Amino acid sequence: MPQEPSVVRSQLYQAIEQPGALIRVKTSRPRATIYLIPNEIIKVHTPKNYKAVRVNFQFANNDLTNSDQLLQWFCAQITSELQLQNTLAESWQGERSSNMNCTDYFEKYLLPKIPTALVLVLYNVELILEDRASDDDFFRLLKAWRNKAANNKTWEKLRLVIVYSQDHNPPFSVGVVINFL
Repeated sequence: MPQEPSVVRSQLYQAIEQPGALIRVKTSRPRATIYLIPNEIIKVHTPKNYKAVRVNFQFANNDLTNSDQLLQWFCAQITSELQLQNTLAESWQGERSSNMNCTDYFEKYLLPKIPTALVLVLYNVELILEDRASDDDFFRLLKAWRNKAANNKTWEKLRLVIVYSQDHNPPFSVGVVINFL
């Protein structure tokens, strides 16, 4: 049953205010119009004192097929959107897992640079879901970050919003689900 727009707005705003939030925004909108949802989430549903970044996985190109490339692209996108210096070359250690390198980059570099909460609105994640090799690592990482926020002040600043079509579900069932029709 569709929810009233005012209820959706209230749910989104309240969910984004929660430390370490992971919000799954499920929509029945056609793929061609899904890009409008992240814009609305950032402009209307995100507290004005928070930093907010959209990450569109359509721009990842071939990086989606390799976990290491995907996570480096992901970090580089966010760094660029935040207008920070890219220190991936110094931070990315080859002998460690990609998930550990990405986590360290967020924990030691990105999150400390942001004085307020950071809202990441991820969309076109269906493209990751189409590549089974990358999606397990990526979504396991997001779930781990949510869990870190339970007892880590640095990670409490991160709010994850995953926008996806009702035809594609992320491979986890954590967080708040909001139906954005």
